[in-house]
Amino acid sequence: MPKVTEEYRSARRDEIADAALRAFRRKGFQATSMAEIIAESGMSAGAIYGHYPSKSAIILDVATRVVGSRILDVERLAQTGPLAPPPTLPRVLIDGMLRAIGDPAIMLQLWGEGITDPEVRTIAWNVIERLRDALSAYISLWHQRTHGTPADEADVLAAEQVVLLISAVQGYVVQASLVPDFDAEAYLASVEKYLPR
Repeated sequence: MPKVTEEYRSARRDEIADAALRAFRRKGFQATSMAEIIAESGMSAGAIYGHYPSKSAIILDVATRVVGSRILDVERLAQTGPLAPPPTLPRVLIDGMLRAIGDPAIMLQLWGEGITDPEVRTIAWNVIERLRDALSAYISLWHQRTHGTPADEADVLAAEQVVLLISAVQGYVVQASLVPDFDAEAYLASVEKYLPR
């Protein structure tokens, strides 16, 4: 029997995660069954369970992929010059999230699941923590380069300001999911205008 390469396994996991995300977009995390993910992927149940032991494991992988890509976006921005002001980062994160998952309500559903499911809560916290760390590093660097702030002071400012940027993204997700006449552009323009620089 030929040996399965890591590239092959990774490609199959990508296919399964993409299929799961399509199913989640249609029905949400809670309402989507493993059977629907299997059907969406076109693979056998054995093939799916060979890569993911549960739906929660798929959710974790999808969330990690989406956030991992957003962290890469922030890290790429940190390598440019001059750095964009931190209040522009929520737009970057939201644009990337919308490209990856389409409907922001998927994120709201994930957070909702975390209220009653400890495993999903851990997933959501890990996602927020990774994003917080990447944003904090960016904000600190921005203060150092833009204002000449010493690194230790810039780190303190970043720790204070990062919660506002994360809250701005979370506020967008909640309002875009629940408010019928939500004006996304006006929201992001206000974030860029009023968050601290």
